[in-house]
Amino acid sequence: MKSTSQLNQAATDYSFSPRVPLKLYLTTCVGLLEEAQGAFQVGNVERSYIMYVRYLDLCMKKLPSHPQLAGMRSHTEDDLARKEYLQLLKLEVPAILKISEDLRLQLDKTFAQQATTLAANVPKSRLLQKETVDKVELPSSFDEARFRQSISTFQRHTENAGSTVPLRQRESQLVYPELPQLSQPFYASY
Repeated sequence: MKSTSQLNQAATDYSFSPRVPLKLYLTTCVGLLEEAQGAFQVGNVERSYIMYVRYLDLCMKKLPSHPQLAGMRSHTEDDLARKEYLQLLKLEVPAILKISEDLRLQLDKTFAQQATTLAANVPKSRLLQKETVDKVELPSSFDEARFRQSISTFQRHTENAGSTVPLRQRESQLVYPELPQLSQPFYASY
């Protein structure tokens, strides 16, 4: 299940072109409402919510900037489409706002319940559980002072690696720390 913010992003992910006639967009609005209602009737609340939010985005954010609504052209067909659009804003948009808000609340509640259920079913991480850690035995030949000295030498050379000395000279200057020797060969454990 997706959160309502993810569904809102999906709803507003469509292309809008002011070159498309307003009448076609008004027909699209009707289609969006039909799809939203059909999805709700079959129980697909997420799809229904997406279509209602897309309808609202189209009517309230995209269409007001359409040239036919801005009065750039003045044809009788444009006037009819403008009246149709204003009727949508006056009659349908408030109802769709209420419906989409109710669906958002329902989806948020369902999402929270599923998140709680999932969190309850996830086994606790081993990091969160208190367990005893076995102490690691180092070989008797391990010299901690020499190891720390090697690490500090390595860190100094790493810090100096960013200097302006040419790469070939830096490579010849690098002295890698001596690694501790294991008392048993690696392959002996097989």
